[in-house]
Amino acid sequence: MTTPATGMPLGPLGFVARASAPGTATWEYEVKREHFNPNGTLHGGVVMALLDTAMGQAIAGLVAEDGAFNVAAQMNVQFLEPIREGKVTARAEVRKCGKRLAVVDAEATDDNGAVLAIATATHSILKRKPEPPASERGHS
Repeated sequence: MTTPATGMPLGPLGFVARASAPGTATWEYEVKREHFNPNGTLHGGVVMALLDTAMGQAIAGLVAEDGAFNVAAQMNVQFLEPIREGKVTARAEVRKCGKRLAVVDAEATDDNGAVLAIATATHSILKRKPEPPASERGHS
């Protein structure tokens, strides 16, 4: 697993990793008007993506060392407040990590600590397939 550099905006939404340890992760997003919905608030998909990023990183920190990776199998989000400005911080914590599934939750808060959205997710834990020998690569 590659741990993202903290403090550097990543991807098209500019999410920033702030902290990561096995089982927990914190990411931030600075609200941008170009990500607003027609009602003048931040599009829910941006909040979902931020929460998903934090939750995925929290699980990855637990499973990558064993040669596994995680993928979201299910995610549920409750939007509690409209978001119009400022910084949104997503903090995730793994609640249970088994051999095949992990359960994680996260909350998104504003600069004042008010909870804007909460999420839960179930991730599948998958083993990486071994690389074929160099002599077999590229052959059908």
